[in-house]
Amino acid sequence: MFTILLTDSIIFTMNVLLILGLVLFTCTFLWVYIKFLSITVNKTNTKKVVDEAYENPYERCKKLYAQGMHAELQRYAQRELAKNFANTELRRILAQSFMETGNEDLAIAHYEAILSISPQDIETREFLANYYCENGPKSKAIELYEQIFMYDSGNINAVETLAKLYEEASKWDKAVEMYKMLLDAEVDETKISELQYTLANLYTKINNDEKAFEVYRNINKSDPENLEILIILADLAYKNKYWKDCLAYYNKIISIVGDDFEILEKIAQIHVILENWNDAVAIYKKIISMEDKTSSNYIYHKNELCNAMLKTGDCEEAINILKELNLENPKETSIAFSLAQAYALVGKYQSGINLYNNLLDELPPENSDIIIRYISDLICSWAEDLFKKGEYNQAFDKFFEALKYDEENDKVYYELGKCNYYIKSFQDAIGYFKRAISIKPQESKYYFGLGCAYDESGSVKNAKIAFYDAININPMDIKARIAYAISLTKELEYAQSIEQFTEILKYIPNNADTLYNLALAYELIGDYERAITYYKKAIDENNDHKEAMHNLELLIGEPYVPEKTHNEPDEIIEAETVDEAEVTEEETAPEENTQQQQTEQEADNFHEDEAIIKYDDSMFN
Repeated sequence: MFTILLTDSIIFTMNVLLILGLVLFTCTFLWVYIKFLSITVNKTNTKKVVDEAYENPYERCKKLYAQGMHAELQRYAQRELAKNFANTELRRILAQSFMETGNEDLAIAHYEAILSISPQDIETREFLANYYCENGPKSKAIELYEQIFMYDSGNINAVETLAKLYEEASKWDKAVEMYKMLLDAEVDETKISELQYTLANLYTKINNDEKAFEVYRNINKSDPENLEILIILADLAYKNKYWKDCLAYYNKIISIVGDDFEILEKIAQIHVILENWNDAVAIYKKIISMEDKTSSNYIYHKNELCNAMLKTGDCEEAINILKELNLENPKETSIAFSLAQAYALVGKYQSGINLYNNLLDELPPENSDIIIRYISDLICSWAEDLFKKGEYNQAFDKFFEALKYDEENDKVYYELGKCNYYIKSFQDAIGYFKRAISIKPQESKYYFGLGCAYDESGSVKNAKIAFYDAININPMDIKARIAYAISLTKELEYAQSIEQFTEILKYIPNNADTLYNLALAYELIGDYERAITYYKKAIDENNDHKEAMHNLELLIGEPYVPEKTHNEPDEIIEAETVDEAEVTEEETAPEENTQQQQTEQEADNFHEDEAIIKYDDSMFN
């Protein structure tokens, strides 16, 4: 029994020891394993730290970017940028990562930062410019493309994009400049045509019709049958009064589409403007043949036809047509007016007056003032005709009859002033010119007439004022400007007269009398060198200008032989024309303004009053 118990005790003890041994072995094994793992991990971490310490951040980010590990890339890159803000390579790849992951705002912020660090980074500037161009704001895109263009003016992409951006932003002038650059650089014919269209359209938008016309005309040269371009060209020419071009384009359109009523109307109007009266007659006849007699424009076109016929001298036929129209439309004042003018052209003034008087009886009272003015004007024309025939008493009677109809008719007073001037009744002329001015103070020719009358009456100071008023109203009134310059010379205001004559020569550079008067003014202030120069120029323009020749020879002390004469073969025709014009002027010039009878002694004593003014029968026209 005891033996059994001992045996069991030994077995138990051995079992316990065995279990403890197993436990101890297991714990030892686990400790060794854990220690091994710890050493391995430490080695890995140590290697990682070493790698991170020596690997290029940009290269690392490139690897992460290639592996699509954007989150780790962004964390790492931002940590590195905190250490080195100016690392543009790292910032660029970070921006690309943000852009791919949909965080565009952060991406753009980094691109902007790159640009602030490196302003000449064209690649980043172009990326941002394209981004803003697509996503806005467009103003930012324009700013960036302008900078790209500033750094690289040959960048065609920048030029093309700027052109479109400027056009979208309605910056037409700048868009034009860009498109012009593109056009100059383009070699492809199709693209050239497209650019020309665009450029011409832009010129129209900035109201530069002249340039638009020029570009469209270039397009037309390469495509002469393009109806759309022809219409644009014709309309532009019509708008800007390029009448001859307009006529050519409308005729070309007609040759393509056939007789178009509206275009024929415009062609007729242009012929009238250009005073191509026979052509106007032909076109109006064609228009009338196409028109319904009941249409509202039928009477108008027939009336215009008759007006054109009157200009061609076909007065009798025009009168017959107008009489028929007048019978059918007795209250149509335009027909009555044309018929009355037709009567005046053939000298049937009383018939015209009777026609107007009939209208006075038929039309409402509110229209009477217009008809009364027509009658007054017609009688005034009658008076002018009588005066030209030398029937002065009858002429003045008719002028006063015209004033009975309309005592505020400025035209009548003006014509009375002219007639009194021609018969040398200068004080009466002055009074009538003043009366015309009081009624219509903005008519420059009235002041010119007044100045001429003052000058002839010996009141140079008042003449100067009147001439000045004339050119103040109409600066292009060359006759008034010449007269004003001469009056300044007479008033001893030589510097101002020289200034005026110099200005006049801009408009009529080859006018011998103006050159002579300028030379005279220089001589009077003692500038003999310039005086000689302009006397010679006057003689070169007119070899027979005796005043200029006489004064020049006095200054140089010897006879002067012109370098060019009117007897040269290539100037024969021109010389005949000039001589004829001069004869007309001399025949009609007032006696005291000629110097042909001046003696040598008088020439030696010459003074400022020898400035010449030549007036003729066309002076008031």
